[in-house]
Amino acid sequence: MTILPCKRLRFSILCLFVALVSVRCDLINSAKEYFQGSGNGKPATQEQISVPATPPAPIAVDSKQSEQKAPAANVLARVGSWTITVEEFNERLNALKEAVPDFDTTTMDAKKLVLETLVRQQLLVSEAEKAGMANQKDIEAAVEEFRRTLIVQEIVKNLVRDIKVSDEEASAFYEAQKAVLVEPAQWHLRSIIVDSQLKANELSTQLLQGADFKEIAKQNSIGDNAAQGGDLGFIAKAPFPEMQNAVASLNAGEISGVFKGPQGFYIVKVEEKKGGAPIPFEEIKSDIIKNQLMLKQQQAILDYVEKLKGQTKVEMREDLL
Repeated sequence: MTILPCKRLRFSILCLFVALVSVRCDLINSAKEYFQGSGNGKPATQEQISVPATPPAPIAVDSKQSEQKAPAANVLARVGSWTITVEEFNERLNALKEAVPDFDTTTMDAKKLVLETLVRQQLLVSEAEKAGMANQKDIEAAVEEFRRTLIVQEIVKNLVRDIKVSDEEASAFYEAQKAVLVEPAQWHLRSIIVDSQLKANELSTQLLQGADFKEIAKQNSIGDNAAQGGDLGFIAKAPFPEMQNAVASLNAGEISGVFKGPQGFYIVKVEEKKGGAPIPFEEIKSDIIKNQLMLKQQQAILDYVEKLKGQTKVEMREDLL
């Protein structure tokens, strides 16, 4: 069967989608079956080997498979002893849609393509199992590590299931941290830079007596922006600490004293100031709740682990690290 370039690309992309779904859905289900034991007492390892789908080709069914009993009403496909039910297939479609929102899983063509890809994948997995690949050391180690991860995820889920953050807790946190929960401040600045403190002091005196900052900058500043009257535009953070300290204490229209910087001696004026006001509680309420919930969950897990350490003999040889 010949596949046009656009269709081949579509098929390749879908294979990638199925691989993503396998990580989130197939592997979890099959890993659980592997360690819980399947109906015939053998580990269900068919989804534990991530094998990309092959290009479209006719699927051969051996005589033994053709002699099997007709599939149950909800069995969508069968490859040897492996089956996938309608419910399992829909779960995988849902996971695929969640992973790739732009992929339309509702069309018949899409469903057929996903099913065909899963069948091809299973044919390869079954063949790999017959060749003993499922018993390779690295695969067994990966399965064991995944088993441990699943168990930890399950116990953590149980530990944090009932943890909540109330509106009252979020409000209390907001009030306690109000000073830092502010909109980022920005300053529209002008600067004068000269090479001696004596000259800077003279210019500062003129400015205090009402001289125009812009004109003084044009006539005396050695900064790159002197021709623009020392205009620095809006900045959220000054280029060096001494300027930041000087700016932080100024309101719009005010001029700093003389301070030393990288190019000489500076004087700055705040033309305009934006931001710096507290962010309204309702605008960040959801973020506060999420943050506090995560912290409470983490603390609950740490407390539980510390409790277990107190009940269990634990030995660590840090000298061997």
